Amino acid sequence: MQIKTHCNQCVEGALRAFYKAAAAFLLPWRTTKITPAITRGVLNRTTVNAMKLTFVLMTAIVLNVAAKGFGQSITLSGKEMPVEKVLQVVRKQTSYMVAYSKEVLGTAKPVTLDVHNMPVEEFMQLLLKDQPLKFSMQNNTIFITERPVPAPSTSTYRYLPESVTMQDITGKLVNARTNEPVAGASVHIVGQRLMVAADENGRFSIKANIGDMLMITSVGFVTKEIKITSANIGTIAIEPYTKKLTEVVINKGYYTESQRLSTGSVTSVNSKIIERQPVTNVLQALQGRMAGVTIVQNNGFPGASMDVQVRGVNSMLRTSQPLYIVDGVPFLSDAINAQTGNVINGANGATSPLNSFNPSDIESIEVLKDGDATAIYGSRGANGVILITTKKGRAGKTRLDINMNTGMSKVSHLVPTLNTEEFLALRRKGFENSKLTPTAANAPDLMVWDQNKYTNFQKLLIGNTANFTDLNMSLSGGDLHNNFLLSGTYHHETTVYYLDKFYKRGGANFSFNHSSADNKFKAAISATYTADNNTLAVEDLTSRAYQLAPNFPLYNPDGSLYWSTDFFSQNPLGPMMRTNRNKSTNLNTSLNLRYEPVTGLEFKVLGGFGRADMEQAQLTPQSSQDQVNTTNASRAAFAYSYTKNYIVEPQVSYTKLFGKHRISSLVGGSWQYRRSRQPYYVIATDFISDDFIENLTSAATVSTYSSSTDYKFASILGRLNYVYNDKYVLNAIFRRDGSSRFGPNNRFGNFGSIGAAWLFTEESFFNNHLKWLSSGKLRGSYGITGSDNIGNYGYLDSYSTTTYSLNGSTGLVPSRIANGNFRWEETKKLEGALELGILDDRLQLTAAYYRNTTGNQLVSYTLSSQTGFTSYQANLPAQVQNSGLEFSLNSVNIRSKYFTWSTNFNISANRNKLKAFPNIEKSSYYTTYIVGNPVSSTYVYKYAGYDSLGLPVMEDLNGDKATTFGLAAIGRGDRYFVGTQYPKFYGGLTNTFTYRNFTLDFTFQFVKQKGRSLSSTGIYPPGYSYNLSKDVLEEYLAATGPNQQAVLASYNAAASNYFSSDRTFVDASFIRMKNFSFSYDFSPSLIRRAHIYQARLFIQGQNLFTITSYKGFDPESRGVSLPPLRTFSAGFKLSF
Repeated sequence: MQIKTHCNQCVEGALRAFYKAAAAFLLPWRTTKITPAITRGVLNRTTVNAMKLTFVLMTAIVLNVAAKGFGQSITLSGKEMPVEKVLQVVRKQTSYMVAYSKEVLGTAKPVTLDVHNMPVEEFMQLLLKDQPLKFSMQNNTIFITERPVPAPSTSTYRYLPESVTMQDITGKLVNARTNEPVAGASVHIVGQRLMVAADENGRFSIKANIGDMLMITSVGFVTKEIKITSANIGTIAIEPYTKKLTEVVINKGYYTESQRLSTGSVTSVNSKIIERQPVTNVLQALQGRMAGVTIVQNNGFPGASMDVQVRGVNSMLRTSQPLYIVDGVPFLSDAINAQTGNVINGANGATSPLNSFNPSDIESIEVLKDGDATAIYGSRGANGVILITTKKGRAGKTRLDINMNTGMSKVSHLVPTLNTEEFLALRRKGFENSKLTPTAANAPDLMVWDQNKYTNFQKLLIGNTANFTDLNMSLSGGDLHNNFLLSGTYHHETTVYYLDKFYKRGGANFSFNHSSADNKFKAAISATYTADNNTLAVEDLTSRAYQLAPNFPLYNPDGSLYWSTDFFSQNPLGPMMRTNRNKSTNLNTSLNLRYEPVTGLEFKVLGGFGRADMEQAQLTPQSSQDQVNTTNASRAAFAYSYTKNYIVEPQVSYTKLFGKHRISSLVGGSWQYRRSRQPYYVIATDFISDDFIENLTSAATVSTYSSSTDYKFASILGRLNYVYNDKYVLNAIFRRDGSSRFGPNNRFGNFGSIGAAWLFTEESFFNNHLKWLSSGKLRGSYGITGSDNIGNYGYLDSYSTTTYSLNGSTGLVPSRIANGNFRWEETKKLEGALELGILDDRLQLTAAYYRNTTGNQLVSYTLSSQTGFTSYQANLPAQVQNSGLEFSLNSVNIRSKYFTWSTNFNISANRNKLKAFPNIEKSSYYTTYIVGNPVSSTYVYKYAGYDSLGLPVMEDLNGDKATTFGLAAIGRGDRYFVGTQYPKFYGGLTNTFTYRNFTLDFTFQFVKQKGRSLSSTGIYPPGYSYNLSKDVLEEYLAATGPNQQAVLASYNAAASNYFSSDRTFVDASFIRMKNFSFSYDFSPSLIRRAHIYQARLFIQGQNLFTITSYKGFDPESRGVSLPPLRTFSAGFKLSF
């Protein structure tokens, strides 16, 4: 009763404080002013206040209910039960952990109990009555120890000095398998409240008496209890254990839960996996390691963007990029400058802000996939959610870590092309067949250039070696209640280009964690700042390097650049003279406050702020452009963009246990505001001289633009989780979102999910008959998520300026028609899965089936030109479906004292299709999509041999006696569905070997897919003025007549059709050794004298080799662009 009364007083006080905070929380909404220019694009003020009030009332209800019964109790009935079994019941029915050693329980007698709702403390007293054991309760942990023998009489102590009975007891804790120190382990004197933590060297010192019992606990290690026999105990070896399914805790963003009781689909990688790979973008570390996740690097330039898909493409026209959450705060994953209207891109494409993260600062990455896991993010969870957690400080002495890595990269595969002799012979044959006469104008390679000169332009332009250096330093330390981490990073990387281009990145990461003495209040603050500076090329020269004639002269005799009269033989050094500067900064901060007034009830507030800035300049001197065929003037573009992001998320959670039941609830809200601005975007042309290209006053014309967008987002969310007897789990989630991207009629949307799990190995049948099956779970879920991934203000009219011919006056003309009725895109997710653990979870496997259906497709709907508009934002009744299977297997194949071998394997297969599109024949998409086929389908001509002239012939599928471009399935052409370039299946295999201090880790990535060959990149037949692959030529000659009449020096429709036929749709499957890591950790005994805590040497590799039948540059990117590079590096890590 005293406990209950005390808890009621706590909650009543908490309620009063909460009501005051709620009033302050609502007040800003009542006083906020919304400018008329933005009123139509933001959330209705009354509605938002209603949401806030709803949140307060719901929380108050939860608190009042919670106040009625916080005393944790036990209900148990049984005869002759082992004490250890009873303690497991205590752990299941309460939030307490129970610490004991099996040796201590060895002397305990079985007990017979019949209790109902007995308080925990009373229950423990009853349980251990007449037992040689005792208990103590500290910080939600119950310690079970031997009952000490009666102390000697005071007369005995009269003859002993005080220094003999109370001493400084010292020792050192090490891992029993690796002999490495165990830092941060808790050392506790049984029966006393005193507890200390081991330092980074595993050493500890504690006041105790000789004869006391010492208990050692640490996460990941078996609890150990020893008797103190001397002041210096020496080295204590504690046994690590392999985490079972029951012990793994997974992050789901707004909450965490054990993997064992999870009803959703989550995959993750940790910092150990990430730091083994020499990558610039942290997403590269995930390739081949996650079931259901495809990641494609768009090109091999530093800072290149990545295409990420979680279980396929859900949209017909838009990207399916997932939502990124960094330390609880939504992260801007799109290019910084893409938030506004005008974009300057270089050869690497749009710069992704994800490049700003230093992979060494990442603690873990989780990917949420199914409806149960993603519904908590509502309208932004349709494409999956990626949670990134940065490293935090830890208890222990101040520690300095230094990590340096340096290496080199090269293009792994260059395409064999024709040499000068072969190329010129083909050219002569082309002129002969075309009945054309070569001249200096149409054939400078035959008539003007040196016919004995040969340049391998691939080696010259993209065949060089890129170098990079990474330096990371971090300082961390603190105690159990206050700890910190401060880190800095520097990265410098060059390119494989002919001229020097570079990519630089520097940054810092800071985190501070605080907890009160009673651990009821906790605060965490983190901040990450990075600055990028790069001068990468304006243009990807891979296509020029591949197609340029091998005897093309780069320079005139006077040393100036040579320009050809042949338009298709442009000097590749021209683009290299152009400048593309990008400077960006990225700041992300978060503040997380938690308060737990009583056990089970927690108040939480998350606040976050982020800012991303980008300053760009792209300079195109007149001297860098074609001086013969064009009259392009010099040009310069300058732009500055920034985006600010604010978020506040209050949250209340409550957990209640009674008997075999456990209920967890969560109520919260979210408010987010994003402000994007482009103060200037300037285009200047025709400078008086290239020397003044950055001086705008020297330009003949200067055009200036600016833009701004605002985005607001508000939500209420809730979760209710029920667990019965640790066997049956039910999880329900609800979220209501409001987005300023929709009109007043459809601004809000409801989303949610229901998930269930059955831990069937907890049933007595499996425990008694299938003991080799250590864990087993069936789970399923159904959820509805959404997407507002569209532009801002799409529901409003828009206008643009124009100059009229009358007096040159400027006016406004409509540029977009309003549509306030389009609504949220919705994705319905269904999943069923089986999870098994075999042989004490040494073998863990997961098999899952999913089906996601996305409707209300948000597209730009095409309008008739008579309306005066080209399109407007609208919903289509089409449905896109993704269904598939995923399988993952983790195993510990060998585990001995000195040697361990573990394997991780995953494979996924996804099928994408346009499930339905009512009245498609009445839409503009009739000639683009076919119901039943993937949304990204490849339609080609069907090759039917060659005619009497040796020219390729296509099959006439629609019977019009001509080769026409339309789709054969609808009778409008001859192109038929040949397949999709989406992978048929994909996965990865990772093996990790450790022997003493050596660690070897490597991953193979495999993808089964189709793709377009290099032949599809051309429209002109062999014999024209561009070079080509020897494989392409052989394939073309095999598809045409034996007399080579199809070799032509001019455009030919039949040849062009061949390049769009099924002959160019080929197998692009591959197996790639994605990464390799080999490291050696020096023994602590060797480095201790130098005051070094840890020392490691390592070598690493990325994209080492590829097995494929694809004959292009790279089967991953499948195009004529700079492919991902092969990388080798070496480095060291020191900890002091």
